[in-house]
Formats: sequence, C-alpha cells, structure tokens
Amino acid sequence: EKPKYLSHQDISPTDINSHIAIIMKSEVNRISNLFRTEMKLLSLILSSIRRHKHNAASVLSISFILFFAGRGITEAHLPAIPFLRGGYSSYSVPAAKPMGLGMKPIGKLYGLSNLKRTLTHIGDKIRLKPKQTQSKEAAGNQHLDEVLGAFTHVLNGNDIDTAQLLKACKAHLKLMKSGGASLRLVAKDLETNLLKAEKPFKKAPKKGKTLYSLLESERHSGIHKEGNELENESAAMGLLWIRRSLAFQLDLFESSLLSENGKHPGVAAIDAYEKHLSPYHGWMLQKVFPLSLSAMPKRSSFISAFGGRDEPVSPAHEEEIVRKLSALLKTWRPIIKRWSNDFESLNLEDTRPA
Repeated sequence: EKPKYLSHQDISPTDINSHIAIIMKSEVNRISNLFRTEMKLLSLILSSIRRHKHNAASVLSISFILFFAGRGITEAHLPAIPFLRGGYSSYSVPAAKPMGLGMKPIGKLYGLSNLKRTLTHIGDKIRLKPKQTQSKEAAGNQHLDEVLGAFTHVLNGNDIDTAQLLKACKAHLKLMKSGGASLRLVAKDLETNLLKAEKPFKKAPKKGKTLYSLLESERHSGIHKEGNELENESAAMGLLWIRRSLAFQLDLFESSLLSENGKHPGVAAIDAYEKHLSPYHGWMLQKVFPLSLSAMPKRSSFISAFGGRDEPVSPAHEEEIVRKLSALLKTWRPIIKRWSNDFESLNLEDTRPA
C-alpha cells in the first residue's frame, strides 16, 4: 500500500494514538504468530503501562512504534529501552540508541512532546521522515501558490482542460475561504457550483475532456430546454456561474489589491458586482449579496489573509503576495475569454435572473 505521508504540523498525541488504533485492528491476526522476542516486548509494554498509568498514552504510543517497527529487535536490545524498564514515566523520554530496526535506521527516538519528525509509517506502514522546515511566509503563501500553479495548466492550446479547471477551482476555493467573512458568500457560491460541474464530468470524464466537449455532450443529451435556458443542476449552469464569479474577483482584486493607490476593497467589490453579477441576480440576491460585500476589510488586511496571516505582513512579503496575485489574474484572463467563447458558440449563455 502506498504510504500516506502526514505533515508534522498535524501530528499530536491524540492523532498518533488514533493512527495506532487503526493499525492495531489489522494486526490482530498477525500478533498470534509473532516470534518469542516480539511477544516478550509486548509483555514489557503492558507491564510499563501498568507502572505508569497516568502516562499510559505516552508509553503506549512510543512502545507500539517500536513494536511494529522493531522487526530486527532481539532480547539483547530490550535493556536499551529505558522507559520499558521503568526508568522514565514522562512524555519527554530521552533519546535511545539505534537498535538495528528491520528497516532503514531511524536515528534518535524522542518522546511524544519532542517528536520532531513526521510519522509516515508504523511497521510496514509508518516510517520516520525528517521534518522539512519552511518559513512562516512560505507556509502562508501555500494556498496562493497552489492556485497559481493549478490555473497555469488549465489552458491546453486553445482548449480548456476540464479536469485541470475543476482542480484549479477547488484549490481556489480554499484560498477564498481564507479571505474572511467578506468573501464567505462568494466562496459558498463557488462551492455549490463546483459540485454541479463535477458530478456530470465524473460520470463521463472521456466525453468531457475539454470544457467545450463537456458542454457539447450535455447540450446534445437534451438536458437543457429550448434556446439557452440551462438545467439548474447541469454542469453548464455550474460552470457559467463559476466563470462569472472569477470575472467578478478579477476586477475586484485588480482594482483594489495590485496598487496601494487602488480603490478600497469595499468600493471595488460593489463596482465589480454591478458589472459581473448584478445583471443576473434576482431582486433578493441584489439586496443580500452587496450587503455581504460591505464587510470588505482594508487592503492590507486582505493581503495578509491571502498570505495566510492574521497580523500585518512585512513590506517584502506583501510585495511577494501582490506579485503572485498579479500573475494569477493574468492567467485568468485568457481562460475566462476562452470559457465565454465556448458558451456563446454552443448558445449556453443563460441570462435569466437567479
């Protein structure tokens, strides 16, 4: 089975215990056939837990890492495990010497509070992976980097790759959710329409390899009514509103975030809404949507949010975020243009108010 790598930031004593419990279920039948030394190690583990009841989680977690990984442990090695002898009972277990484990050497073993390596496999399924450190700025930019990278591969010549488009939009949804309360309704709308677009594509991915072929296949199925009245739960309807949302965001970010002398995000949002969304919203949405946009924060707060930070970012970090946002918007322009052309050529531009 392919290893499932975990981020060190996601590891906690509770997570470790949970993963061990899952692995244990699949190992029950095998335990009865263990060699005498492995059974002795298990006996020592249970004895240690009885001695240190208040720290049972710590002992159990570290013990089973040794137990399942220790295919090469012999009885001669057992005295080298101090916390099984009763020498230690806290979470900060001192590092033990490498014990000839039946896999690649894992170096020093730490207690739970000091385990600064990523658990990736227990026994045949978990290894210890060196922690890869990254700056706060790099960690904060992760969502933005993912979105930019994903949209870069959406256009394949003159065609839009449907699978890549949906992947890019899902990555963008994460970024939108980090934008705070002011973009919550925009993010919810994007999420709803993504589900509409994904469902038909997953049923017949070969027929919908490109955006045009997906729309054409759906058009020929007879799902839509005469003219350009789209079926509400169709991929075409979902993709139509995703495109309008991206066009709205493009104008919003371009006019408010790319320059310090730009519009306040609140003003830019209303202007972009009037241009790209309001003509297709019914009376109720025309009242609700602008109200949600009125909570737009100032430019610096917006940029910090996209950088994954709650506090203001440094000038250098702000410049980096703005540069990446600018690159993302430049990537969107030809995609949105091709997107619009595909809808118009198939007469799928439904202009009815929602």
